[in-house]
Amino acid sequence: MKKRLTAILLLAAMLCGAGPRASAWGVGDQLTVTGYDPNADYTTLMLRALKDGGAYAMQIGAIYERQRNLKIDDMGLTQYKKTSYFVDYSTAEEILQAMEDAKKPKPTYTAEDLDLLARIINAEAGCDWMPDWVQRMVGSVVLNRVKSNRFPNTIREVIYQPGQYGPVTNGSIHKKPTQKVLKNAKYVLENGPNCPEGVVGQSGFIQGKVHATYYDPYLGTTMYFCYM
Repeated sequence: MKKRLTAILLLAAMLCGAGPRASAWGVGDQLTVTGYDPNADYTTLMLRALKDGGAYAMQIGAIYERQRNLKIDDMGLTQYKKTSYFVDYSTAEEILQAMEDAKKPKPTYTAEDLDLLARIINAEAGCDWMPDWVQRMVGSVVLNRVKSNRFPNTIREVIYQPGQYGPVTNGSIHKKPTQKVLKNAKYVLENGPNCPEGVVGQSGFIQGKVHATYYDPYLGTTMYFCYM
């Protein structure tokens, strides 16, 4: 006999703390899910709760997600992926966006692409105090160049194009990237550039119309990200 939902504890507590912008905080402390309906479409039920967006609906949506994950495990539905949207995100808007993003095909890249992009980011902006967005901008410029008809068509060719990246000349590109840099390189490869595609310049001096700048308070230098 298929498992059913047998315990949902402190359901009334879910009504507490409601606000205009609901969140799924505290769900783990407020309920226990031990069963599911084998005929239920929990993804549809989650979406219905999210479109409501209220605090109570968010809590119910979190229950549906746990039931869905339990159903996947119990019935061996390996074609489906378990999710943790109601743990990872705080609002209905964020979860809906994450669910929509999950439908998009992930860009393909090789291990060499990740290694090279991480190495150039590490050499250009690898200091521990560098914000994530700066490291991602360095990687974004490389990807924008790959897309541009003014530069070579691969990450390797862009990085090793003569006269473009100093770390290739001075050898700092061979330094092992940090885990933070690897994470940001992977983020850019999987999510795309965090700047407009026309931003193909990154240097310690202005090369064109400035899109963004970063002043390094420790080194006393400024990095410019420019349209060229």
